[in-house]
Amino acid sequence: MIGLAQAGSVGEIDINRLVRRKVQIIGSYGGRARQDLPKLVRLAETGIFNLTDAVSTKYRFEEADKAFQDLNKGKIVSRGVIEIM
Repeated sequence: MIGLAQAGSVGEIDINRLVRRKVQIIGSYGGRARQDLPKLVRLAETGIFNLTDAVSTKYRFEEADKAFQDLNKGKIVSRGVIEIM
């Protein structure tokens, strides 16, 4: 589960690199964090939902393009996570 950043948060990104590598950034907004997050925490605490096993690969934000390449090549087994902070 990935949430939004704090209001007013900004980040830097190399626009030229995005354009040259034809990187697409696709966002989605949905879910009910106030209802869903406590349920997910309970499931994780009881071991029903293993957070560690849910993520097969982690990438730094600077490696986002590699994450998408790996995804397209089928190298990500379960879930890949791009860490922003």
